[in-house]
Amino acid sequence: MTGRVILLHYSPPGVVGGVEHIMYEHVRLLRNRGIEVLVVAGRPGEDVCVIPDVDSADPGNVVIEGELDRGVVSPRFYRRRDAILAALRSILRPGDLLVAHNAFTLHFNLPLTAALWELSAHASGVRFAAWCHDLSWVNPLYLPDMRPGYPWDLLRLPAPDVSYVAISEERAAEMTSLWGESGDVRVIPNGIDVASFLRLSEQARDLVARYRLLDRGLVILLPVRVTRRKNIEWAIRAVGALRDRGVDVLFVVSGPQAPHHPGRSDAYLAELKALCADLELADHVVFLSDALGRTLDLSVVHELYLLADVLLLPSSQEGFGLPLLEAGLARLPAVVSDIPIFREVGGDAVRTVPPGAEADRMAEAILGAVSDASPRLRRRVLDRYRWDVIADSQLVPFVHEGDRRVHRR
Repeated sequence: MTGRVILLHYSPPGVVGGVEHIMYEHVRLLRNRGIEVLVVAGRPGEDVCVIPDVDSADPGNVVIEGELDRGVVSPRFYRRRDAILAALRSILRPGDLLVAHNAFTLHFNLPLTAALWELSAHASGVRFAAWCHDLSWVNPLYLPDMRPGYPWDLLRLPAPDVSYVAISEERAAEMTSLWGESGDVRVIPNGIDVASFLRLSEQARDLVARYRLLDRGLVILLPVRVTRRKNIEWAIRAVGALRDRGVDVLFVVSGPQAPHHPGRSDAYLAELKALCADLELADHVVFLSDALGRTLDLSVVHELYLLADVLLLPSSQEGFGLPLLEAGLARLPAVVSDIPIFREVGGDAVRTVPPGAEADRMAEAILGAVSDASPRLRRRVLDRYRWDVIADSQLVPFVHEGDRRVHRR
């Protein structure tokens, strides 16, 4: 695709609303990938091309809506339709993709809907997409406003030469059911910006990018210093067992070596690295402080609790077990060695593995811990609904399809 992506809606990003927020994310994602984007809306906003007649709350549209509520399609309706049509024609260039959010399926500005039907039927070299969040003809709240005939029928029929995109499989099924035919509806869901939602610091964002923390199938956190009583070699062998089961696992040890006996601590870290090399786990185990050459700020360690899938504490002995308290507050499932202090602190809210058990047994406990509903929902969100995943796998390919027309008649 060589043209622009034109995102059209009644109101622009920045206005509080679900559709406006989705448009904001689409603008960000597409521009970050080098795609030119123009926002067209009925109200002013940052970097917005304003066509006042597009605003559903414009006084003229309010008058027209009142007439339509009485079943009257007045000359005022057609004048507004033609004015919107002329304004949009003045903006479009060959190669553009115009994405209309809700206007093809929602009755909030029927002159705009009618203009888009006319435009898509006659604008040569321009692609049109109907991005469907809501459908007037299937919503019980809006059905009383619907009538047979023009222009209401435009909302329940597929416009020729327009690509339809639904935000969910449910919406897509509603559309094809409404059309009475098996239509060509693509599903591109809404998503979430994980780093922004979690309010990650720049340091944490750097770690996410460097170690693909959001892309790994399983992230295990051990937020302790590298000392022998932490029994880290047992955890590494469990990581090997998980890898052998086909799990894309990353084991993150966040703490530095112990400061009191640096020689012993350095020797232990060297042993652990040798074990990782023997088990071919270089891509699955990271000693963060060693890799970064510095000790992580505590605030960044706390952010790792939000990024991990499970806390693992394989210690052979402990005085207390503070990470269990932190994991509890972060709602992070925990797998621990079955020693008295962990039973005291964690009770029946943690999964325990007897010290010295086979690595496979610890691997089973880890998989069991992340099979509960809450961790599975988190993983589903990361795998399917992250904006970057949606953008690269669905949104950008859709934009780059070229001048493909979808004919239904």
